[in-house]
Amino acid sequence: MPLRSLDPLAVPRALTSSALALGTAVRGARVFHPRGAARAATVETDGGGSWGARLLDEAGRHDAVVRISRGAGLPEPLPDVVGLAVRLDGLGRGGGPLDLLVNTAGGPPGLRHVFLPAPLGRTFSSVLPYRTGSGRTVLLGAREAGDGYDLLAAPLAGGWARWGRLTLGDPLPSTVSEELRFRPTLGADDLQPVALFRAVRDLSYRLSQAVRP
Repeated sequence: MPLRSLDPLAVPRALTSSALALGTAVRGARVFHPRGAARAATVETDGGGSWGARLLDEAGRHDAVVRISRGAGLPEPLPDVVGLAVRLDGLGRGGGPLDLLVNTAGGPPGLRHVFLPAPLGRTFSSVLPYRTGSGRTVLLGAREAGDGYDLLAAPLAGGWARWGRLTLGDPLPSTVSEELRFRPTLGADDLQPVALFRAVRDLSYRLSQAVRP
């Protein structure tokens, strides 16, 4: 078989598929973030940025839906990775929804790629980077602030900078949270997750969500 026809992700994709399918079947729920609370929210972007993505650079106000969940579904007060998923309708590729997902992780460079359970992890990170329309590679993040979150971005080796503010609104019915299916690997035309392992990550989300909680 010619080398150019080999798929370097075929093995990890198959292993991921098998493991997640088994985990979902045994648990009877999503493998990751099995239960969470959904809320209406507002995202206000500061403007004046130079990241190369409209959402990060231009001032604006956007309605959003958020889901806050514990990664392994462990009961409090046990430590667990906390996930913050944000859906912005109409801002994704082709006018579809833009889904952003960040999890509690380390704050400094290097540790931003490592999930950390709360309260050890106080900064949320996308863990895997995005590439903007100008070619910059950035991580997305968030920090709790008052009744919401400061929305952050950072180069791989630089400090976090705020680009917006997420304000939480009214809680949504539990049925809404159960029906939500985020696809953070789709991105926007000028804000794309890096290609490396994107297919495996997308498959892992879809398989972990295959059985409703």
